[in-house]
Amino acid sequence: MTLAKQASEKEQIVLSLEGVTMKIAGLVALNDVTFSIPAGKIVSLIGPNGAGKTTAYNVISGYMAPTSGMVRLFDEDITGHTPHSIAARGLVRSFQRTSVFDDQTVFDNLLTAYHLQGRASLIQSLLRLPEFRREEARLKKQVWEMLDFLELRHRADERAASLSYGEQRILGVGIALAASPKILLLDEPAAGLNPSETDEFKAMIRRIGNSGITVLLVEHDMHMVMSISDQIVVLNQGQVIAEGDPQDIQNNPAVIEAYLGSGVKRA
Repeated sequence: MTLAKQASEKEQIVLSLEGVTMKIAGLVALNDVTFSIPAGKIVSLIGPNGAGKTTAYNVISGYMAPTSGMVRLFDEDITGHTPHSIAARGLVRSFQRTSVFDDQTVFDNLLTAYHLQGRASLIQSLLRLPEFRREEARLKKQVWEMLDFLELRHRADERAASLSYGEQRILGVGIALAASPKILLLDEPAAGLNPSETDEFKAMIRRIGNSGITVLLVEHDMHMVMSISDQIVVLNQGQVIAEGDPQDIQNNPAVIEAYLGSGVKRA
């Protein structure tokens, strides 16, 4: 995996929602939502239950088409595009539910993910022609690099089912990273993790951000959000009520009121 920093893109806006409204069965899940994501930043989308976070994620990643408004990715209108089309443009979503092959080794889970990016033809693969062998060697090298990045090299030959829940979540993110995303969407990555696992996940997210990949996450763990985010967008009842860095958000009266003192200020 190539994780070279993209310093020249630091101030580029890579993702934006412009006046996005989403109505579901007569209810307004998102109401004129507008915000933008700069390249290379870790951005958190937060809000109380029912605020519209998951709907926003579904609209961004192509699982739902908005009623009105526009989603722009690298300055291209992707509104209503399919998830596959959006992923091919560099935006990859990692779901809350772990998505690993339990009976495969950790190494083979990642190798399978990298094979999806392979270029060898079916004939080359079946006959194990030189092009296929060269590609296989290259992909295996990338797997070892990814294992080092994830700090899972020592688990390479173990079945994925034997990993702790936290390690499975990290492996799942590694599978998403195998698609070489420019933007990675994480859906409640700390859900179900114990404090030690949460710290390990936070460290990995920082490494992803430091590599130049833009990260957008939905998360309820405010301590995690406040400790790793460069920027935070707050939704409440389908509307953006605040944007800013962690200190701005912790001191924002509208955010404190929306959470009813549920921990944002204390995080």
